[in-house]
Amino acid sequence: MDRQPPLKLRRPPRPIWMWVLMFVPMLVLVVWLLIWLIDYSGSGDRTPRGLKIESPIISDTGIDIGGLSEDDVTAVVVDLAERFQQTPVEIATPSQAITVTAADTGLAVDVEGTVAAIMELDSGTGNPIGWTASFFESSRSELLLTLSAEESKIARLEAELHRAPADPHIVLENGIFQVAPGVPGEVADLSPALPQLLQAAVRGDDPLRVEAEVSLIPPELGEEVMLQTVDWINQRTAQGILVTVQEVTKRVQPAQLRSWLTLHSENDQWSYGIDQQRIKEDLAELFIEVATVASEPILTIQDDVPVLVSEVPAYICCQLSAAQEVLAALNTAQPAVELELRESDEINDQSWLEERGIVELTGRFTTYYTPGQDRVSNIHRIADILQGAVVYPGETFSVNGYVGERTEEKGFVDAGVIYDGVYTDDVGGGISQFITTLFTATFNAGMEFPEYQAHSIDIARYREGVDATISWPKPDFKFRNPNPYAVLLWPTVTSGSVTVSVYSTAYAEVEWTNRYDTPRGHCTRRTTERSRTYSDGTVLRDSVTALYQPREGINCQGVCTSSVLPMDADGDGVVELDEAGLPVECIDPEDCTGTHAPADVNDDNRADLCTITPPEEEVEPGEAVPPEGEGEPGETPAQDPDAQPGQSQALDPQQAAGQAA
Repeated sequence: MDRQPPLKLRRPPRPIWMWVLMFVPMLVLVVWLLIWLIDYSGSGDRTPRGLKIESPIISDTGIDIGGLSEDDVTAVVVDLAERFQQTPVEIATPSQAITVTAADTGLAVDVEGTVAAIMELDSGTGNPIGWTASFFESSRSELLLTLSAEESKIARLEAELHRAPADPHIVLENGIFQVAPGVPGEVADLSPALPQLLQAAVRGDDPLRVEAEVSLIPPELGEEVMLQTVDWINQRTAQGILVTVQEVTKRVQPAQLRSWLTLHSENDQWSYGIDQQRIKEDLAELFIEVATVASEPILTIQDDVPVLVSEVPAYICCQLSAAQEVLAALNTAQPAVELELRESDEINDQSWLEERGIVELTGRFTTYYTPGQDRVSNIHRIADILQGAVVYPGETFSVNGYVGERTEEKGFVDAGVIYDGVYTDDVGGGISQFITTLFTATFNAGMEFPEYQAHSIDIARYREGVDATISWPKPDFKFRNPNPYAVLLWPTVTSGSVTVSVYSTAYAEVEWTNRYDTPRGHCTRRTTERSRTYSDGTVLRDSVTALYQPREGINCQGVCTSSVLPMDADGDGVVELDEAGLPVECIDPEDCTGTHAPADVNDDNRADLCTITPPEEEVEPGEAVPPEGEGEPGETPAQDPDAQPGQSQALDPQQAAGQAA
């Protein structure tokens, strides 16, 4: 039988997945080894991965410094060292404690040593297994500390801890003199304490605290002499002292008597005196029932400042020598002393003035007159009435409303006035000079003027354009206070002048800026302008006006006023006129007598002229028929309706102090 060759079996090819299973692990291993090799070869000068730096003393540490270069690690350590310098350190002695900083003690971070120690750490990544473990583990490094305090720093700290000894001293406790014991002083020695501070910092003590060693310094003075002094004083004052004032006797108890004493020592020799203020206050309270009350304070001016004073002062206990009297009684062991009252030196409360802003001069003006005239009496009288008047913020002050009608019962007398542009006499005559003075002073002080009327005739002694007249019941003089402070009027007089001073708080600067005249018929309208400048830069401008007749008795139409008659000197029935076309003379009807008499040339039942009387028609004095509508007091020409009321403050820089009488 023929033998057949053996049958060869072909192994089927391996599936792809088997190849994958074989080569993938090998590939992973190779990649792992390559990554380790690459990372390890590049980490020779860097810190281990996962390394953190910590310090129990510094908050917010635990900083990750893994994989950093030496320069980067140095920067981190330097920053921590600077923060560590501000770490509080408490240094204590048996009697006190001070808090300083680590820098003050010389305690610091050893930057170089800390960086070197970190860079020398074994990373454990020299093999793939350790390298792989570094991704899942972390390590820590601490700051290294050093202590190198300078002698000057230590000396300053020891000086701060130094406490001088306190000598024993005498005190008054519970009304009895006693000796308070002395207290030893302390000299601190920090040399043994600083090494302990370094150990405490390494341990992480919080707070950092060390005890300094101290040496005690005994007090210089002993207590023996003081105890003898205390015993003597307590015995001498044990019964108190009897004090008599105005026949009233009271016992000052020992405790109060001792509270008046002051003790002094020189070369260990003790003496005592009296506390002047304490005895003054205590005696005033003790004998309050024998004190007298001062009169109500009155307002006055002292050195151009408003003040409140009492005409009758208060008297209180006791005389200024009371302390010496009591001291002499103690020295001689006298049981009693008699004292007198003294005038109180307390100043009246000025708060009333200060709260209202009445603290300084804000306006003033003076006019002059000839002494001895009847009108001067009226000026003095109205000045006396208005002295002390207070006008509050926003208020309008009326002179007629404040003074009332001027009558003989009120102390006014007959004197010259101007009615209907003609000079005559009436009770209260002359006070228009005071009103003009008041007008100018308040104009300078920044007041406003809702109602005023100038004289009808320009009077040389007044400041041109700022003058005013007054009568009863009209015209009145009124001014308004526009400022936030009250205003005090303070008129004063001499034999030859009247001055009105205004006191308040300066609120604006007043300047007289312009003055000019404009014709109004035959009259002259005079305008005076001013400005008020306030602290915020606001400037207000206003003006006051006056309307002046060409001369006495002639109105703005160029004819005689209703209370006088034009003169017909030659009897031709025609008024004589001057070059300006004005009547040469206007005469009072009562003075039109003798060869002249009032005449009604217009047949209107009113006298029109003072003319020559024919012999057969001569009229006896007093027989003339008075003209109708004779001017009543106050019928001076009305203010121009276009005039703006004055409104403003500060002294007038051009104040005329020497106007002619």
